[in-house]
Amino acid sequence: MTSKERVISAINGHRPDKIPVHEDFWSETPEVWKSQGLPERIEYFAPENPKEPLDNWIEDFFDFDLSVMFLDASPRMPQKILNRDGEWYTYTDRWGYTAKKLFGKSGTIEYVDTHTKSREDWKILAGRFVLKRDDTARIDDRNYFEHFTPYPSWQQARTKFKRLREKNRYIIFKDYGPWEATWRHREFTRSLMDLATDPGWIKEMAWTHHNLRRDILERSLEEGMKPDGLLLVDDLGSSQGPLISPAMFREIFKPLYADLGTWLAKHGITFWLHTCGNTEMFFEDYIECGVRVINPLQVSAGLDAVKLKDTFGSRLTFYGNIDAHLLDNNPLLLEKELRRRIDTFRDGGWIYHSDHSIPPTMDYKLFFKMLGILRES
Repeated sequence: MTSKERVISAINGHRPDKIPVHEDFWSETPEVWKSQGLPERIEYFAPENPKEPLDNWIEDFFDFDLSVMFLDASPRMPQKILNRDGEWYTYTDRWGYTAKKLFGKSGTIEYVDTHTKSREDWKILAGRFVLKRDDTARIDDRNYFEHFTPYPSWQQARTKFKRLREKNRYIIFKDYGPWEATWRHREFTRSLMDLATDPGWIKEMAWTHHNLRRDILERSLEEGMKPDGLLLVDDLGSSQGPLISPAMFREIFKPLYADLGTWLAKHGITFWLHTCGNTEMFFEDYIECGVRVINPLQVSAGLDAVKLKDTFGSRLTFYGNIDAHLLDNNPLLLEKELRRRIDTFRDGGWIYHSDHSIPPTMDYKLFFKMLGILRES
């Protein structure tokens, strides 16, 4: 099987030749691993020049079954570094927030400021959620997060897409969901208050972003870039449960999810969803909206893909659910959890991924051993 065929088999509940594999890393993990055996030539990002081969890219080196391109459905506010203070730096982001974090490393982001403090602020920002025909592409194979380099032209983006497609991998386009896209420029706490006191405004902001995303997807199809799946990133949960009630989700966000699901189904694109925390009480709603794959299934939030399979059967494919806390301190329990899921999902329904990403504290050789266990399945 090709990687693409393997992933499609898992999603459709058919037995793949082996468990599909994909993973994300902390920014500093590859550099730490170079002291443990990872070749020096391996880079975290795909080469910027779309005509360069992918041989030195970490995803190509590990031969993952998925490749990701990232949509930029932001209002494209000015993005720049404001200052550096030792290892920390402060920057403004395309989404309309100012943040402080460690430079070039993963970790907690401190949100310093956000654009949308009033209706007048939103009126100005809303006019920027527009796809301009003569603008640079709103898609790249580099993460939209901390994307300080210029975006490629549409022709360059098309060449990057073709470069990935030639690898016969399953290609995902990735974008913020309605909640994530809204609070980034409105601010998290304010947005929670708005849900309770002014839900109509939240709907307006969410649909504005949604309409831009659909325009970008339409343009991508015109350019010959049709993904196999779209992954919506919408963290609606905490470790205790959803951030909002099921009734609020159904009133405010579900219609948008359903509209997206209808559009994706029309074009033969599979609906994937990333939501941290535990939103199991929304799973039936997700399914009704067309979601077929869910990630990351946070173990510390009480989610267990093996048990979820008993509830949801073949209606959902689970992408993740390997506890990140096991990656650097408990290889025996890690192997036990891997084999438990392999045994359960031999006939499809699971794609390997941790329930977060690979930290630099995980040993390089242990990661290789883990891949070996999965690929011997």
